[in-house]
Amino acid sequence: MFCDRFKDLRKANRYTQNELAEQFNVSVQTIYNWENNVFLPGVETILEIAKFFHVSIDYLLGDYLFNLNDRNFIEVTGLTLEQIEHIQKTIEYIKEKQNK
Repeated sequence: MFCDRFKDLRKANRYTQNELAEQFNVSVQTIYNWENNVFLPGVETILEIAKFFHVSIDYLLGDYLFNLNDRNFIEVTGLTLEQIEHIQKTIEYIKEKQNK
């Protein structure tokens, strides 16, 4: 799964979340979200990550490619980063309430 492999690559190469946020021009929160399976990066960013760590896209995505039908997606095209982060926080809140 992407989140585990991305986190493993970051740690194995001794990068901090801050360093990778700068490398990929995203927020530290975004790196956290990738590592905790909140959402995946876009296709172009996945390509950048694969090149940066010298791994294949197949390696990064692993079984994810075969499990797409098991996941639900929300279309966020056209929303601001602030709006997307608000949606993410709302989803996390709902998940927390379900687990109690």
